Amino acid sequence: MRTLTLFVVATLATAVPATAASEAAVARPAKPKADLVTKAVSASLTAGKVSVLATVKNKGTKKAPSTAARFYLSTNGSFDTTDAVLGTATVAKIKPKKAKPAVGTFPVPSVADGSYHVVVCADATGVVKERKESNNCSASSGTVSVTGGGGPSTGPVTVSATAGTGGTVAPSGITGGTCAQSTCTLPNPGTGTVTFTPTPSAGYRFGAWTGATCTGYTTGAGNAITFTNPTSDRACTATFVKTVTVAWSVSGGITPPLEGSVTALVTGGSCTANGPSGTCTLDSGASSLVLTASAGVPPVFTFSSWGAAPSATCTGVAGGTNNSVLTFTNPTTAQSCVAAYSLII
Repeated sequence: MRTLTLFVVATLATAVPATAASEAAVARPAKPKADLVTKAVSASLTAGKVSVLATVKNKGTKKAPSTAARFYLSTNGSFDTTDAVLGTATVAKIKPKKAKPAVGTFPVPSVADGSYHVVVCADATGVVKERKESNNCSASSGTVSVTGGGGPSTGPVTVSATAGTGGTVAPSGITGGTCAQSTCTLPNPGTGTVTFTPTPSAGYRFGAWTGATCTGYTTGAGNAITFTNPTSDRACTATFVKTVTVAWSVSGGITPPLEGSVTALVTGGSCTANGPSGTCTLDSGASSLVLTASAGVPPVFTFSSWGAAPSATCTGVAGGTNNSVLTFTNPTTAQSCVAAYSLII
């Protein structure tokens, strides 16, 4: 009987510690951890810059410190280490079950033309010890269309303008960079402004801006071009067109319409008249001009002939009634002509 009593006591003694250990295990709470996920990514591309808006939510049970979100361009909407980096943005501290925005505007990096999803990854630098580390990234449902190869993601942008024969080019209005003569360097892609103004030399007029990479500018007064926030190198050439002048006058200096008058019809140029005289400026070798002499009102004088002014030439082709019509086709040298009138007797 004594032996049986000892066995029961021993059995009870060994059962109590196991029950106490089980109760302790159930009572111990899980260690709080943050859990950052990215949601609602949207993006747009304007003037060489991608603007992105996303939300970073803390699904965990611990407050997350300030972190860095990283933005990428992805062809398939799934994050890959080879995706082109747009940039990073700071995300403020996030309490459990709360969210904060991740916002950024970035110049387009050098990528092939095509459509890209924007991927945003929360806690890109890994400063938060999370409950789950594989759910940080999310992509936009829509895409942005990149054309022209984008611009450099880092490094300066060079914008330059040169002048062809017959004029000069000068920069002005530089912001966000510096210029050496007509070559300007903007250290940050997508930031800065520069304007180039062409000035023709005597005997020339401005023609056009040319160049394979001379794109993305706006025109202003005086044929000036302005580059605003360029994202890649730009090089332009200002062309100028050689001009010639054809001047005309009426002999005798009597104010028309008493003596007579001249009308001008020009193609490839422009004319100005000043009483009994006028001047036409034509593109050299690529223009035409027709001068027509008319009798005065009342007809006291009659047209007599076309002639050259002193120390000048007048090599137009005469025709029409009494050779009163004088035609110039693609002139390359300056002309000065006089319409002579005779008094009607």
